[in-house]
Amino acid sequence: MKKFLLILLCPYFLIGQNYTQEFDALFEAKNYTQAVQKLEVYLSKTPQNLELLELMGDAYGFQSNWEKAAKYYKQFRDLDAKNATSHYKYGGVLGKLAKEGSKLKALGLISKVKTSFLKAAELDPTHKEVRWAMVELYTQLPGFLGGSYVKAMDYASELEQLSKAQGYFAKAYVYQNSNQEELTKTYYKKGLESLKELTCFEPKLSNSSHLKAHNNSIHFLVAFACVLVNTKHSFGLRYIQFYIDEFSSKDQEPLEVAYLAQAQLFKLQNKFSEALSSIEKALLVQPNFEQALEEKEIILLLKP
Repeated sequence: MKKFLLILLCPYFLIGQNYTQEFDALFEAKNYTQAVQKLEVYLSKTPQNLELLELMGDAYGFQSNWEKAAKYYKQFRDLDAKNATSHYKYGGVLGKLAKEGSKLKALGLISKVKTSFLKAAELDPTHKEVRWAMVELYTQLPGFLGGSYVKAMDYASELEQLSKAQGYFAKAYVYQNSNQEELTKTYYKKGLESLKELTCFEPKLSNSSHLKAHNNSIHFLVAFACVLVNTKHSFGLRYIQFYIDEFSSKDQEPLEVAYLAQAQLFKLQNKFSEALSSIEKALLVQPNFEQALEEKEIILLLKP
């Protein structure tokens, strides 16, 4: 799971009753191209409308057009500098640009990412998403760029003060990336035992764009924890299916890895046909995925 990642989307700030249903429907249908076209029309009339600028950044982000997403998030931030979410989203998209660009470009962007996230955290002490972002940033960055498991754990502790369940998963994430196996299992188990606190991430509550999970990645972590701890398999399947259904380029784990986790959960339930089907989906996305190929061999051996 060693990836420099952009953390997740926040719920959309809707732009008025006249537009709510229109953009909910477009984002729900993942029709981002049409959303951009409509937003361009609206922005031509009100170019400094904060909600429109944010939605335009979201729409381009979902299409992996990080340059244009950054352009609109920057405008959103500049016009609403006291809004924590504006700094959070701008920092997140800069993170994507850093990840996908050259090393030289990444070096120039990392400090801006940190500055944006730190400002968001300062502006809103209850902003869970940006604390997740800081956990992941400090976990994934190499030491010479300022990466620090200690700092990552500090933000995980802050997150725990806001939500014990999320804090446990964040700490498990840090321990996992620092190769502390027993502590990883301990905190994933604590997270699973606190699932009731994760109602804001429940798939059944996330049917419209403004109620979508703040962080789709946590759905993957819940499912991964169920595999690692070998418990709550049905919960895990529910969460991994939601991760798959809502998957976009903004998400941390590749789609093939999600299908692998789904296959492993089915295997733990002795549902080998379903597990094999999930493995085939993983291999359809990434034919040379070694872990999936190995898992397929195991499933075929176990399948009656």
